[in-house]
Amino acid sequence: MSTSPATSGSMIQKPGTFVLICFGLFALVVGITVLAMTLFPANPSSAHQRVAHFEGEGDGKTGSFVVDDEWEFRWEHDGDLKAILWTRSDGQEESFIEMPGKPIRHQGGVDNTEGGEYTFEVKGTGSWKIDVYQF
Repeated sequence: MSTSPATSGSMIQKPGTFVLICFGLFALVVGITVLAMTLFPANPSSAHQRVAHFEGEGDGKTGSFVVDDEWEFRWEHDGDLKAILWTRSDGQEESFIEMPGKPIRHQGGVDNTEGGEYTFEVKGTGSWKIDVYQF
């Protein structure tokens, strides 16, 4: 003697009931998420603040910018960058250069610890953008 699935004591008797339960659980999760975002909003300005933006084409130098300790810059380009150099007003220079077989990615970033007044020099082809962020 066998019992059919409809009479085996299952709580969900019809496919429509299952769909309603799934929808109800989804609505509950969405509601909790919206409530949490309202009660605990994120503050994006506390992590990073953009302090400078530069754009150029091919080889170029930027104007100066001033940052405190703990800053970073992020770049994007659509050409072939050979080097990004950043020079502090006291003459200290650092660089990010292309290595044989390892071109500079089309986007990336570098963290820096020492603040000061800096300029960038970009060597390459194509258009590029650099954004400077203070932590």
